[in-house]
Amino acid sequence: MLFKIYKSVLIVLCCYVCAYCIVIGVLESIREKERGQVLIDNKYILAIVALYVTSHLFYRVVSHGLGHKAEYLQLRRFIPCAILAILPAALVQLPLQSTWFLSSVIVGASWVVTYPLLYFLTNRKVSNDFGFHLDIVFGLYLLAWLTAVKVLIVTFRLAPVFLLTLLALLEVILLSVPLYQYGYFLLYGTCIDEQGMTLIQETNYNEVIEYFKSLPRIVLVTVIVLTIMILFLFFQMNTGLWLRLSSQGSVYATMLNDWQIAILVGMFVFLTYYFFRRKKGLLARTGIIELYLDVQDYLRNSQLYTKNLAQRLADLKVTPSIPRFDKPSTILLVIGESESRDYMSAFCDYPENTTPWLKAHKEDPNFILFPHAYACLEQTVASLERALTEVNQYNDKQFYTSCSIIDIAKAAGYHTYWFSNQGHLGSADTPVTLIANTSGTAKWTKQRLNQVQYDEALLKYLQEVPSNQNNFVVLHLKGSHFNFINRYPESFTKWGTAGKYELIPNYINSVAYTDFILQSAYQYAAEHLNLQAMLYFSDHATIPDKRRSPNFNGFAGVRVPMFAYFSPEYQEKNPEIVVTLKDHRNNYFTTDLAYELICSILNIKSNRYDEANSLASPKFKYTRAMLRTNLGKISLSEDVEK
Repeated sequence: MLFKIYKSVLIVLCCYVCAYCIVIGVLESIREKERGQVLIDNKYILAIVALYVTSHLFYRVVSHGLGHKAEYLQLRRFIPCAILAILPAALVQLPLQSTWFLSSVIVGASWVVTYPLLYFLTNRKVSNDFGFHLDIVFGLYLLAWLTAVKVLIVTFRLAPVFLLTLLALLEVILLSVPLYQYGYFLLYGTCIDEQGMTLIQETNYNEVIEYFKSLPRIVLVTVIVLTIMILFLFFQMNTGLWLRLSSQGSVYATMLNDWQIAILVGMFVFLTYYFFRRKKGLLARTGIIELYLDVQDYLRNSQLYTKNLAQRLADLKVTPSIPRFDKPSTILLVIGESESRDYMSAFCDYPENTTPWLKAHKEDPNFILFPHAYACLEQTVASLERALTEVNQYNDKQFYTSCSIIDIAKAAGYHTYWFSNQGHLGSADTPVTLIANTSGTAKWTKQRLNQVQYDEALLKYLQEVPSNQNNFVVLHLKGSHFNFINRYPESFTKWGTAGKYELIPNYINSVAYTDFILQSAYQYAAEHLNLQAMLYFSDHATIPDKRRSPNFNGFAGVRVPMFAYFSPEYQEKNPEIVVTLKDHRNNYFTTDLAYELICSILNIKSNRYDEANSLASPKFKYTRAMLRTNLGKISLSEDVEK
């Protein structure tokens, strides 16, 4: 408490010192004017007025639902912003067309405009209440800060070329944030939102490399060339003017008196603190940075999942606690990736037989195919954290307090295994990784930068599962994740030309390869692990010939395959479950309810199991009209299926 008081007093004192310096500087300027020297030219005053009016008008244009109070508040707020933005140039009589000032204007203006404009273009038709004034404030103050720093570097002449070069690099880095947002908007037609930011933060290095490889070469070359050009341009802007002026023996900063320097130093100290203070720093309150930090907080909160594990398990009650089969058995869950049932011949009249194994079992009484399954979102992590835990679109439970299928399987007497070809993210663990790590054994295939790892690698891990115990095994495939051509060996090519980048042929080859992996996993588990039940569904679908968007891209992106296999012994011991699933095979279903379905397949009763959410229960309560996707925003009844 005492520290907070001292801190508050210090901040107040700094503000008073800065205000005092500004007042003294103004008085000094009056004296200079009386001596016939004009400190602040009229053109700078006009620039301040123009900047103020433009900022406020822009704020009004790209905002929705502003009340009078908000408008009046920004009328006042933008005044010091406009003054400080121009003040460093005015003090040193720096021409507004100077490269020093111009480079800072480019950076500052990009922060002023980018996020508010792109958010407005994205949400103007769906939201009635938004306004991002702090982006404008930050951009104007950033202009002031950058210009003040340049003037101070020259004033004190401390390695000006080196420091101005560093400042040029900083300006380019700052500019890259808005430029990335524009690139994102051009690709997806929307600003970065929570889903997009989550996707960005959860993407691993291999996926980044694959993504850039998939881009047309002209795009990559253009990006590289533009980056080099901007770096060179900003370097020239910052250092060129200094070198030119110093060679002429004329440097603007030599005209500064002590009070002017005091004002600039005060501005630098104040703005630096205002930008980066620990709590409510201005940078952290800009739209894009606030979004980034919010997603970080979400992922950090997900870490509570591990911390709360002991308490969850202590509260968990499951019966029976021993599997009821004649000998040690295995339940197998296979999670696909980006597989769409619209391209699977087992589920639709696709012209190519992309799923020969599954299609051959379509009429097999031991197999049940579900033609109306949907993902809750076209995004792996958000979809699977709901499919594998109590959390779903229809309740208000939190991930980090929810039990998972791994918790349930353990409590039901199974040894648990998780084998993944998705890549382990280490310290940036996603909720899916957190779930996986609670398994008795969790292994990821070796992921090397710029090296492809096919799903066949998981079959070797499956061979490590003992046959003399009850097992619950999860295989997490790479499936049909983009880039599709990397999801299957060239020798497996059935359509198109081997090694040639062709979206649709590449995609359906990856679908066929997944069918082969499913066949192989099924055969091994049936022959060696006494397979009793097998469930497969994909995390989400994709539209292979359309660039993936983090936002809802239509129902084609969430129509997923799902099938179940039950051995004759399983059907004999659990007839009600199998009969109910066969009766419900044509029901609509969202995979965020897979947790309850798996609980039913395990044939357990639990205080963490809602039978009405289970497709395998006669009490299943959901109709098509009740089911939703895109995290509850869109009804399945809106889909017109192929």
